[in-house]
Amino acid sequence: MAAYRLFTVPPTMANQPPIADDPLRALLDAAVDAIMLIDARGHVIAFNRSAEMLFGYAAAEVHGRNVSMLMPQPYRGEHDAYIERYARTGERRIIGIGREVVALRKDGTTFPIDLSVGEFVTGGVRGYVGILRDISERKHQEAMLRQTGEELRLIFDYAPTAMMTTDLGGHILRANRACAELFGASVEELIGMRHSDFVHPEDRPRLLEAFERLQHGEGEFRQEFRYRRHDGSELQALHYSAAVAGEDGTPELIISEIVDRSAVLAANREAEALRVRLMHASRVGQLGEMVSGIAHEVNQPLTAIANYASACRRLLQSGQATPEDLFEPLEKIAAQAERAGQVIRGLRALTRRQEEQRERLDVNQLVHGVLPLVEFDTRQAGVRLRAHLDPDVPDVHGDAVQIQQVLLNLVRNALEAMSGARTSDRIDIVTASLAGMFVEIRVVDGGPGISAEAAAHLFEPFYTTKPQGMGLGLSICQSIARAHGGELSYYVNENAGATFVLRLPIAAD
Repeated sequence: MAAYRLFTVPPTMANQPPIADDPLRALLDAAVDAIMLIDARGHVIAFNRSAEMLFGYAAAEVHGRNVSMLMPQPYRGEHDAYIERYARTGERRIIGIGREVVALRKDGTTFPIDLSVGEFVTGGVRGYVGILRDISERKHQEAMLRQTGEELRLIFDYAPTAMMTTDLGGHILRANRACAELFGASVEELIGMRHSDFVHPEDRPRLLEAFERLQHGEGEFRQEFRYRRHDGSELQALHYSAAVAGEDGTPELIISEIVDRSAVLAANREAEALRVRLMHASRVGQLGEMVSGIAHEVNQPLTAIANYASACRRLLQSGQATPEDLFEPLEKIAAQAERAGQVIRGLRALTRRQEEQRERLDVNQLVHGVLPLVEFDTRQAGVRLRAHLDPDVPDVHGDAVQIQQVLLNLVRNALEAMSGARTSDRIDIVTASLAGMFVEIRVVDGGPGISAEAAAHLFEPFYTTKPQGMGLGLSICQSIARAHGGELSYYVNENAGATFVLRLPIAAD
């Protein structure tokens, strides 16, 4: 009975603090976990300080009372039956096992605890010791983890892009709905298949090589592959994969995202086709506006040919003509025919609708091809058109018709700018190389220049300062320049006129 009496507070001392020199009491009060002792009837016989803090009761408030006061329903009503059953049958449901239960504080709030119960017998008296630990924070963290896991599962399953996880060998462990829809198979059918089975055979080695790098610690990669759906159709997709490492830092699985680019590529092709049609319409529109000048340029050599041919006929009719007499007019006929042919060839090239043709181009020849088409208009406007062409300028790679379309547009814009006020009577076309990387074609006019407000919107579609303009000319020119890897820019020259610079990359050897 001595050990039992050590934890028993006599009624006369029930409202007094624990005995300070009691070594076992001091040990209990020093414990971090809440500890309580109950007798065989379930009455509290000891309650340490941690238990007081946990439940909000003083030890004297619970001493001698049934421990079920610290339990909410239905545990409270079932507790005495548990003790009675154990005393009768010896069947352990919690004693010596431990489990998670719900406890009740003095203020009526409940909280989860981890409860371990042990039995003690001393001096023929049976009792129980309970060790309790508040697991509210742990439960909160577990709930947060479950919620986060559920959110991640929902994000994965309902993500609009195809996602899958694979083992290091590339076998699919999990796939979302978008992935199943992309490949035309059910999620269940995808599980266990190899990721590489869906990749085009020609692209498969690149994927396997990338997966091998992920297995050896390379964190992620992004590439574009051709995939094959379940029905055999193909699609172009951007593939992104990353290795997920375990606690030891070694890769455990691979998560992949597959973004179908088929619609984007189709839209790009459609946009490119529209751009080509728009450029063609722009060229035809330009030439339509220049038709009178072009007709004059063709008519002049044809008239000269007719005159020289008539002269040759008269010489032959006179019967006194020698071969030497005919040599000079025939040479002039040939020269005029070549001049007319040059204009017609340039006109046909600019009006012909054809697929884009990229080839190595002589920049100076491109400029020479444009000059006959604008020669009449420049003469009519009283403007001198001069070409300053660097004979050593490198070649570029591109579509000749499109580049000439840009030059034609820039020269005609310069002519329109000089139709009113002007600071000089010439337009200069200059070719030069820049830093060994680019070729520049500059169109320099002597017009009044462009206002700062107009310059800010110069290359925007549908922006124009012309009463009858559509605002597409410079926008199309800029798109042509960028499609060639170059740029079209503008600055004010030394004569306060406008200088437009077409910059194109030098063709690779």
